[in-house]
Amino acid sequence: MARKITIEAPSRLHLGLVNPFNKDYRLYIAVGVAIDRPQTVISVYVDDPISIEGCRSSEVYTRIKPIVEEYGLKRGRVVIEKCVPVHVGLGSTTQLLLSVAHGLMLSNGLNPDVAEIVEMAKKIGLGRISGVGTYIYMYGGLVVDSGKRHEADFPQLLMRFEVPESWRFVVAIPAGTGLDEIREREVFEAREEVPGEVIWYASYTLFAELLPSLLEGEFELFAKALTKFQETVGKMFSKYQGGVFAQHSAAVINKMKELGLVGVGQSSWGPTVYGITDTHEKAVEVSSKLKEVFDGLHVFVARPRNKGAVVRFVVE
Repeated sequence: MARKITIEAPSRLHLGLVNPFNKDYRLYIAVGVAIDRPQTVISVYVDDPISIEGCRSSEVYTRIKPIVEEYGLKRGRVVIEKCVPVHVGLGSTTQLLLSVAHGLMLSNGLNPDVAEIVEMAKKIGLGRISGVGTYIYMYGGLVVDSGKRHEADFPQLLMRFEVPESWRFVVAIPAGTGLDEIREREVFEAREEVPGEVIWYASYTLFAELLPSLLEGEFELFAKALTKFQETVGKMFSKYQGGVFAQHSAAVINKMKELGLVGVGQSSWGPTVYGITDTHEKAVEVSSKLKEVFDGLHVFVARPRNKGAVVRFVVE
């Protein structure tokens, strides 16, 4: 009988950074939310020697090699069964790398705790700007990280909230890709000048409007605060993406607003955009209309996911 471990990890929508550039204040402070689709799915065959098969296998092995070497991992044939598209704003790289590294640790008799998973993420080069993807892998829900006082820090988990199960995300992925990791690094190293009052406004919107309304289950207030936060953050990046939102994303966001969505935004560098509704019916209606307006646009309805990666041990 073959023993295997399966891991299913969520996608994430990155809602923004409070302070991407100004070193006079704590840097970054990221917020993001887990959604139930698309998923990253891997299987690890415990009794086989280490190897990695499937999408992005060569890249993944290179990235997780420090973990393999440090812990002396010997067992685990990884089959990457489902991959999320890369550089579209859904956090695919973080979920894939953590799934594979975690699966290999488990297949070698190691069961990393929360602190060890964070350390593992750091060793494979995650968390340079945002820790959101790591904490979504572990916990799901809506998470806010601590940002950084020093560049070498890994952002800590500051807050985590459950998202009401009845809420829905209309997720649309226009053609194109967001910035890759090299170009992203160049942008953050440029240290665009952002006035302190803009950072304070973003902080107030997040901590005094968006998060309290989520805690209280006030959908309309949450949706309005989400758009306000997104537009504030987007202005800080407008020099690099051609406007408050990336050019290939803005038209879809505007149409979402026209269709009655109050809460809208762009995930990370895009092109993925999203709108939030408080009913499944409204989400399906908006999704259908977007498909009619934008030929070939990939649109789907996602549920909030209030749990992180799911690990299963299977004997076949």
